[in-house]
Amino acid sequence: MEDHRIRVLEPPEGIPASNMPVLRPLLDRLTTTLGTTSVAAGVLVVLGVLMAVSGRYGIAAPTFLLCFMTPVSLYFGYHVFAGSSPMRKLSAKPFRLVSGLDGAVVAGSRVSVPLDGRWLAVRLPAPLRAQLAAQRRLWVLGPFVLLPGVIGPRRGVFRDAPVKGSAPLVAEPVTPGRMLTLQRRLLASYYLLGAGITVVAGAFALWVSFDFPDRDSLIVPNTRVLAVLCGLATIGLGITALVVARPSPEPRWTELAVISGPASVNLFGMVTLKGRTVLPGGREVTVQAAGSDPSLAANIAATGRLWVLGVPVAGKMAKAGVPGHAVFGQVKFGS
Repeated sequence: MEDHRIRVLEPPEGIPASNMPVLRPLLDRLTTTLGTTSVAAGVLVVLGVLMAVSGRYGIAAPTFLLCFMTPVSLYFGYHVFAGSSPMRKLSAKPFRLVSGLDGAVVAGSRVSVPLDGRWLAVRLPAPLRAQLAAQRRLWVLGPFVLLPGVIGPRRGVFRDAPVKGSAPLVAEPVTPGRMLTLQRRLLASYYLLGAGITVVAGAFALWVSFDFPDRDSLIVPNTRVLAVLCGLATIGLGITALVVARPSPEPRWTELAVISGPASVNLFGMVTLKGRTVLPGGREVTVQAAGSDPSLAANIAATGRLWVLGVPVAGKMAKAGVPGHAVFGQVKFGS
């Protein structure tokens, strides 16, 4: 099956980006949620400073707050001020389609595209790089880049020259199996990152349990329990990463027509969708996409099509996506 036959969500050409389904509500919600998270983490950083100054809580507890909450506050704050907030301001303007990508080069995860006499360099994960190399098209709005089928803009940087050490971005078709493998490897890397963070959190929790001055405080046994839970979570995340990263056979896709309302954005910035479809056996069931990939729900709502890996079964979860595109998540079929 060829990718050009597959309908996907793309920005409306010549029309403000705010008219793209889901995009503006998603940016609004992300700005609020990420901003709130950044501020809350910042408050905990201040609390850690006060605890350290007082000297009544030992060394481990304030160090834990400072070492964990400072990066969290900075990370989410950066995504607000450099990502969702400026993209919201640009959404009154239309995206510009750039196709062909003659002269595009790549260095590691950074792709440099010649644009209006300069170079737009953007960092893309492996699935998006593979999609870009195969399709040779992207949408640009200011420094933000959007690939077909993908709802989340990525911010790039305009440069006078491409990234040092770049090589030509070779046009290379990507099979559904290779795209799925790249997606699974990326997901496995997130699980491993989560496992690493959990290990550090568990070590800090154990340190707090030994260092806290008031040995009769509930903090002491609770932090020991937390350390044990972190250890179990680390093992679970590591095993999950190994399972997800296993090579997968060439997928068999099942295409379904879906009748649904518009996709919506919940409190946590997740794009959700509910609708109805008819399974291959002729049974009509409900279908719901929520949380795993905002692009999946947005594509189903915009195109009325759902691509499922394997044969869908009523009452079961199923992996879904868009063949040839960096869109992958889960849907739930009703019974």
